[in-house]
Amino acid sequence: MKFEPMHKIYYKQASNWQRILDNRRNSESSISLPIPIHEYNRRNTYDAFFMYHPVLVQLLLSLEAKRSAFINLVAKVPNVMILHVMNTFLSTEIKASNDIEGVYSSRKEIKAAIENSENNTLRFSSIIAKYQSILDNPHGFKFESSQDIRALFDDIISDEIDAKNQPDGKLFRRDSVDIVNHQDKIIHRGSFPESRIITELDQALEILNDEDLVLPIRVAIFHYYFGYIHPFYDGNGRTNRFISTAYLAKYFHPLVALRLSAVIYNNKKQYYDAFKMTTAEINGGDVTTYIIAFISLIEKTIDSAMELLDKRINRLMEEQEKLKVFFSTEKITDPLLQDIYFLLLQARLFSLGAGISKAEIMNTCGKSRGTIFTRFKQIPKEYLIKVKHGRTESFMLKMSILPPLDKV
Repeated sequence: MKFEPMHKIYYKQASNWQRILDNRRNSESSISLPIPIHEYNRRNTYDAFFMYHPVLVQLLLSLEAKRSAFINLVAKVPNVMILHVMNTFLSTEIKASNDIEGVYSSRKEIKAAIENSENNTLRFSSIIAKYQSILDNPHGFKFESSQDIRALFDDIISDEIDAKNQPDGKLFRRDSVDIVNHQDKIIHRGSFPESRIITELDQALEILNDEDLVLPIRVAIFHYYFGYIHPFYDGNGRTNRFISTAYLAKYFHPLVALRLSAVIYNNKKQYYDAFKMTTAEINGGDVTTYIIAFISLIEKTIDSAMELLDKRINRLMEEQEKLKVFFSTEKITDPLLQDIYFLLLQARLFSLGAGISKAEIMNTCGKSRGTIFTRFKQIPKEYLIKVKHGRTESFMLKMSILPPLDKV
């Protein structure tokens, strides 16, 4: 059964539009929402609601199945490589979130801030620390009040905002703000005055923390309302996506949550069109339109993360077979030395260029520094790729030393 948004029904059945809207709103499967929706420069304001349409229910079931499949897939990633994969996903998330807003950032400076997390003078160090706390404790974040949102903004965004665009009210902006399209045409005006911003944001946070709703739905509703309220002059998108990532990490694996901005960036038109059409007067306050679009993006987020991991896991299995032949050819029989070679192979496939340090190898193998260093000397330098992170050296195995598949 297909879901047809109210704004499309308007153009097909204008004479029946109000009746269909009333039927949806009054349906037993519909839930009323507290913040009414008004399109800029239009006459009517509509009470918001969403409905558990069969398309939405099916989407939630699909999401749950994929969530389970992803958790099973992650279990196949070598434990020592999980942190490297997370840091790579983190770098991509921050870069994509900045790119969406047109904020220049380079992968190099983001990577440097991740690798030197103790240095809080580096650009992006604050937002990286916040994202890393999601990885360390996925259930640790809960935003309950407007004050919590302002505190988050001060922590992760404020340093990147021009002085003229800093909040000038009690918590948020004092003046109105307009959102314009690429033709400088106003497409939305954020909530105003500040007292209304605070009231509506607190109402949106109640939805975000309402455990009677499944988490993907409440994240989708909050994400829409945050964009609709637009509490800051600048930095709304990055703050909103951080909150969504923090909550999605509670329900999904953090690796899934850390793909959200990258997927939104690759589907920007769908992302912005969903907001525009949900806010349209002819959509009648039906937020189902946005929820389906946003949860579809979450599904793409899982698909994207699974594809990245699946390719590397399959490659690891292939290369592991080659490594066994390599051991036989080179007469490498020492189990510890074989383990080190395998860790170096994992680093090549999963660290995405970061490598693995001797200290990490020592901790993973549970052997002394001297034992690991002695074995390491038995590996020819030409077999290794060396990467420097400040004073720390990390290593990966050169894939070219392994025999081709037809000889395995």
